[in-house]
Amino acid sequence: MRPLARSAELLAESMGDELLVYDERTDVVSALNRTAAIVWRSCDGLHTIAELVDVLGEEIGNLADEDLVMLTLDSLDEQGLFESGYRRREPDEASFSRRRFIRQAGVVGTASALLPVVASVVAPTPAAAATEGPTGPTGPTGPTGPTGISGVSG
Repeated sequence: MRPLARSAELLAESMGDELLVYDERTDVVSALNRTAAIVWRSCDGLHTIAELVDVLGEEIGNLADEDLVMLTLDSLDEQGLFESGYRRREPDEASFSRRRFIRQAGVVGTASALLPVVASVVAPTPAAAATEGPTGPTGPTGPTGPTGISGVSG
């Protein structure tokens, strides 16, 4: 396997060690922690899984292993961040990898800090973001909200 990260219709912005990826097709924003960002940026369609382990190891040290890379790839694929070269594993196999990685890492705090995190939220479309809600254009604390002009707190 040589995973190729998707680039079409994606916008990526670094935030320290993390990476925010906005998918223009689905209006989903994915926040990748350091581990996930390193792996995703390295998925150029040329690196094998073993080579991705080496790349990750250069960044985070000897806790990088195939289980951690595979968990990361599963999480990234779940969010549709690959063009080709990777097929997500069955949930049982992924769970086994997670348990094995934590057992090998030894210290749960260290392992949990390195586990890939790919958190996603749906971004509102521009039209939805501009739509007035039930409390008016400025929300619940503005002139049309419960704590607005009348001075009544809500």
